[in-house]
Formats: sequence, structure tokens, C-alpha cells
Amino acid sequence: MTGWFSYLSLEAPHRKQVTFLMVVISVLYLFNFHVNDIWTPNESFYAEAVREMFESGNFLEFFYNYEPRYNKPPLTYWIIAASSSIFGMNEFGIRLPIVLMWLGSSWLTYLLGKRLFGDRGGLYALGMMSLSLQMLALKQFASPEMPLTFFFTLTMYWFVKGYQDENFKYTLLFYIALGLTVLTKGYPYIIVIGGIVGLYVLWDTELKWKALWHKIKYLRLYLGLPLVVLIGVSWVIYMYLQDGQDFWTIYRRETFERALTRKTNGMKPFFYVEVISWSIAPYSLAFFYALIKWVKDWRMLKRIALPFSWFIVMFTIFTIAKGKLPPYMLQAHPGLLLMIVPLLLNAPPKDRISKVLWATCFILPTTISLVANVFAVSQLKMHWIFYLIPLLLLILMARFIINRDEINLSSKLVAAPFWTLFGVLIIFGAYLPRMEAFRPYDEIGRVLNEEHGIDKKIPIKIQATLIHNIPFYTERFAERDQTPAQINEATGPTLALVRAENMDEIAGFESLWTGKIYDFSSESQFLKFIIACLKAEDDDFSNFADYHLVYRE
Repeated sequence: MTGWFSYLSLEAPHRKQVTFLMVVISVLYLFNFHVNDIWTPNESFYAEAVREMFESGNFLEFFYNYEPRYNKPPLTYWIIAASSSIFGMNEFGIRLPIVLMWLGSSWLTYLLGKRLFGDRGGLYALGMMSLSLQMLALKQFASPEMPLTFFFTLTMYWFVKGYQDENFKYTLLFYIALGLTVLTKGYPYIIVIGGIVGLYVLWDTELKWKALWHKIKYLRLYLGLPLVVLIGVSWVIYMYLQDGQDFWTIYRRETFERALTRKTNGMKPFFYVEVISWSIAPYSLAFFYALIKWVKDWRMLKRIALPFSWFIVMFTIFTIAKGKLPPYMLQAHPGLLLMIVPLLLNAPPKDRISKVLWATCFILPTTISLVANVFAVSQLKMHWIFYLIPLLLLILMARFIINRDEINLSSKLVAAPFWTLFGVLIIFGAYLPRMEAFRPYDEIGRVLNEEHGIDKKIPIKIQATLIHNIPFYTERFAERDQTPAQINEATGPTLALVRAENMDEIAGFESLWTGKIYDFSSESQFLKFIIACLKAEDDDFSNFADYHLVYRE
């Protein structure tokens, strides 16, 4: 038991400990990641665009619902397409590269932590990054957030390696990774990463002009920036030459104008303070403690010059930007968590108040997560055997308390919230298949394409709104915002999804399928959707609407 306990408390020999953690994290990431239909709306845009890429054979221009989709650069589409070409156009093939890039982001954070703070620093960085709450929430969606986080963190890793070793081979890889970052989300990230690098170099050289000039010469910006532009902006140039102002208007709106002109209802100067407070949970309290500690002891800030530059530049840029969304700070997570690492490597605080506050930053989220385990099993109505998870975690936490030697205290402080949150996520992962009873999208596609073989050239008309993943599962164009009258007056073969209460307004249609569909535009508000599904299991379908899939020759 002592041997296994050392792995659970993050105290095993370094290589074995890191291998154990990566295996455990991989199991968590891959557990039931593919069991749900494509989520609506955001994931649907990428899944359907990739399906249409294969259908048309055009891998440079992207279409969603057979209409041009200029919103985002191509790399996420290409990554999903590469996976789908191997594993099939299904949920597994579409989501696998997202999960692998999440694993890769955690590994790169480990490498950064190891390079900046040694083996144990890398281990702590790995543990905290792999279970930050926002990343866990987004791993189920095929969207650009995870690829962007991966390439962003890869860019920072190659920069640090090249800069510290003064090996231009790695700096060249930094420029290539930056180009791929731009190819994932857009050219504003040249400004974001350039700001982080610039502030770090100024800090590192202490504004000594000779040292600063030496570093600037070493970076060879005259070679690097053209390479970044060649990789990152080449697609933009191609699309502008191809589609002209139609492309540029939408692309510009989704990049600079979204940041500079879009209004937000969120807290303005403190919006991302609130986001950080939950997005890197269960380690967010430790981050705020570390931030106060470093600012208070500002002479020591150079020790965390890179992660602090990472945090302060991203926080400033996205706070100033008018468009505010929680995922915008996702790529700052490695920097935020690396700011905690040096405090974990130090001896515990000497004064009693600081010691209690520091321990509370980890004990409080551990307690909350432990309670959440019991609450999740109860509220999700899981089999009684799942209560063994919080019971085993309680035993593990008791063992941590009994073995509380201060030498290994930091390892236990990181491990405690890690395992308790791990338990919550295993319970939620086990619940995911049950949700599919209320997500009939693949069934609708099967009824159309396999049971009845309806010609895919016939569009599907959808009453009132667009159910975003219907084009993916029905493999056809979906006409949104249709009224019963428009459906009834259509000529030729007509296919439609009609609400049950309006069935008496159409005539001559055969009902191919009837069922319930979530009556809200987005499943991305995940907790609301879970509550709706739990209520539906108790025969309360107030959040769902009855639909008929109808066809008329």
C-alpha cells in the first residue's frame, strides 16, 4: 500500500510518477468522450464543415450548411479532417484530436514547469493543468479552443527553450508554432504572444540595452516574422483572392472587430477575475494567493518573469477588448498555474496566518469537491456503487492527513484537490450516455438515410429555428425559420421537422419519426441541459418540444 500511496500523493520517483499521472489523465480524458452526439451549436459548425469538405473534396474553402463559413482560420478543420479520414466521420474521429491536444497541452505545461522550476515543478504544473475545470469542460467539444491552447503553449515552450539555450533551431520552431497558432485562431495572436515575449525579454534583460540588443539580434525577427506570416496568414490571403470582400468582411468582424467593437454584458474591468476564479479551479484560490504574494514581494517577481508576463499581457489585452468570453483566457492557464509552482517548491509559510491561508487554498476546494462527489451521485441518480468513489477518496484524504510531514506537504496539497475533482469527473463521465435518450439527432439521420433512403438533395425544413447538428446527421441542407404555412406551400418532394402542435396546419405529409428535442438554442450551457435531462427522466419534459419528421412526395 505504501508504494501505491506514494503515487497517489505525488511522491513516487519522478519518471514513474509522471508516467502514472499521464496514464491516469489519459484514462479520464478518453472516458466516454465519444458517446454523445455532436453538441449544438458550436461543435456542429466544425463537424458539419468537415463533413462537407469530404463531400465536396474542397479542403481550402469551408462551408457550414452549404453556405460559406469564413469565421475562423483552417487549422482546426484540417486537424479534425485528418482524424476523420482515419477513424471515420463520427464522434470518435471528430473529437479524438481535441482530446489528444488537451493531453499535449498538459504535457507541454509539464515541460515548461520542469525547465523553469525543475522536475518537481514540472510535476506540479502537470497535475494542476490537467485538471483545471474549464479545460475539462471543453474537452468534449470539437472547437478551436483546445488546438489553440496546444499551439499557444507549444509556441511558448519552443520560445523558452530557444531563448534560454540560445539555440536558434528551437527559436525557428517557436516561429513555426506561432504561425500554426495564427492559423488556428487568427493574426491577433501575433500581438498577444509578441506582447508576452516582449515583456519577458525586457524583464529578463533588466532594460540593460546591451543585453537587450543581444537578445533582439539573437531572435532574428527579420527571418521569424515573415515565416509566421507565411504560415499563419497565407490562408487569409488565399481566401481574399478567392472570395474578395465577402470573405474579408466576415473574417475582419470575427477577429479585430469582435475584440474592439463587440459589446458585453459581463463585468468589464473584473470580468476575467471572475472567470479565473472558476476556470482554473480547484487551484484558483492558490493562484490568487500566489498573485498577491508575488506583487507584495515584487523584488522576487523576476523568478516568475515568464508566467507573470504571460498572465499580465493576456489579462490586460482581453480586459481592454470589448468582446469578452470566458474561453479567451484559456490559453493563459499554463502561465497562471506556473505562478503557483515556486510557492509549492518553497518551504511552507512561517507565520501562522499565511500558513493557514495557504493550506486553505487547497483544503477548501478539496472539501467542496468531496461533497460534490456525493452530491453528483445523488442528483444524477447513479447506481449505489458510485458512492464508493467518495468513500475511497475520503479514506485517501484521511491518509494524507495522517502522513502530513512538511517535507512532502506540497505534493499532498496538489494531490488532494486533483483526486477529489477526478472523482467528480468520473461520475459525470459515467452519466453522459444517459443523456443520449434525449438527443435523437443521429436517430433522425438514420431514419432518413438508412430506413427511408430520402434523396440527400432534398433539403430538410426546420420550423422556427435551426437545430445546428441536423445538417451533419441528415447529410443535407437545412432551411431554418420555416413556418408551417411555408412548409405546407412547398412544391415537389418536401422534408421537414415540424412541432407537434402545428401538425394540423400541414397536409399530405407522412410522419417518418416523432420524438422530443431540447427546446433551447444551445446545449453549451451544460448544467442547464443536464437539469433538463434529469427532469425528463422523471417525465417532466417542460424543456423539450415534440417534433415530427414528415415527408411528402
